[in-house]
Amino acid sequence: MSDIDKPLPRTDDPLTAPFWTATREHRLVVQRCADCSYLRWPPAPVCPECGSPSATWTPVSTAGTLWSYAEYHRAFSPAWVGDLPYTVGLIQLEDGPRMYGTMIGEPGSLRIDEETRPVFVDVTPTVTLVHWRMAERNPS
Repeated sequence: MSDIDKPLPRTDDPLTAPFWTATREHRLVVQRCADCSYLRWPPAPVCPECGSPSATWTPVSTAGTLWSYAEYHRAFSPAWVGDLPYTVGLIQLEDGPRMYGTMIGEPGSLRIDEETRPVFVDVTPTVTLVHWRMAERNPS
C-alpha cells in the first residue's frame, strides 16, 4: 500500500501500461500510429489523424519547452489541499506531442518557450510520476 494520500494511476490499464512501465525506467514513451506515424499523447484506442486502431509505443526525447501553465489556488480534490498553490505545465516535447505535468519550482521562475526537463518521481514500486522543471540556463 502506498503512503501517498493522493489517487494514483492504474498501471495495469492496457491502454496506458506501457507508459507507466517506461516511467519506472525514467523514460518517456508515446503511441505512434502504425499506419500514418502520428505521435500521440494521451494514449487512445484509435489515431486521431487517420482513425487507425494500430499503434506501437515509441521512445521520445525528454527535451521539451514550457508551452503554458496554470497555478492552482483552489483544490478540486481534498487530496491536493496541502499542496496549494501548485502549478501544472503543458510541455511541448521536442518530438511533437504535448504532456501535462506538475511543475517543480516557483511560478515566478517559469518561462514560456524555454527548455524543461522531466523529474521522475518514484512514488511506489509500481508508480513513477513525471513532473517537470525548467532547465538550467546557460550563462551568456
